[in-house]
Amino acid sequence: MPPAPIIELPSKTKINKSGILLKQVFHDGVIPEGLLLEDLDEAWDTVNRFRAAHAYPMQKVRYGLRSMVRTQGASEVVSQRLKRVPRIVRKLHRMGNSNLARLEDIGGCRAVLKDGPELERVRRHVERQWRGQLAREPRDYIATPKDIGYRAVHLVVRRDERAIEVQLRTRGQQEWADAVEVADARLGLNLKDGVGPADMVEYFAVSGDVIYLREYGLPIDSTVLDRFEQARRAVIEAGYYTG
Repeated sequence: MPPAPIIELPSKTKINKSGILLKQVFHDGVIPEGLLLEDLDEAWDTVNRFRAAHAYPMQKVRYGLRSMVRTQGASEVVSQRLKRVPRIVRKLHRMGNSNLARLEDIGGCRAVLKDGPELERVRRHVERQWRGQLAREPRDYIATPKDIGYRAVHLVVRRDERAIEVQLRTRGQQEWADAVEVADARLGLNLKDGVGPADMVEYFAVSGDVIYLREYGLPIDSTVLDRFEQARRAVIEAGYYTG
């Protein structure tokens, strides 16, 4: 890898204050008294530089993750992304969090695995190899999915003093997440954050259940199938999808 670029950052206090200001102005619609355009420009630049400081550590994590996926003979679909500033601002608002400097998912890597058994095999290897570098215990949204039906395993790795989130998903879980993003964009919703019409939440929740059972080789009983069919009819009748 090429040498790391030098990105000079202000104090954590200034980083946090910049996040607060952007959240107030661009999400809450609050203009602090005496705010100058220069202040806003400086806050935006600070957040952008803090975001950019995650790029090189994120790349290093991606290389390591790709190597571990290959070692396990698993499907090599490994990607990376830097969270965009509007998403950062939205997350600060949603979490009620003014501590931008401590966000764990500004830089992220993702491995999409064939199915549940493959994901679990890669997960065990990753946790073993990075045991001393994990910032906290993994969050297992497969065993305990979010209400909307989101499933994945999230780990946070420390690289060069930056927190980089690693997501492990199956192909079905990735397709589910893509469908949520498409629905959000098409309908102007925010299902990705668990907010939306009850019919849509139920549809994606039960869809996530069906995908999980299928990919982990578990039986799908008639109760689940009936619930899925009811949810599917409900979103069609509500006009969210066509039959």
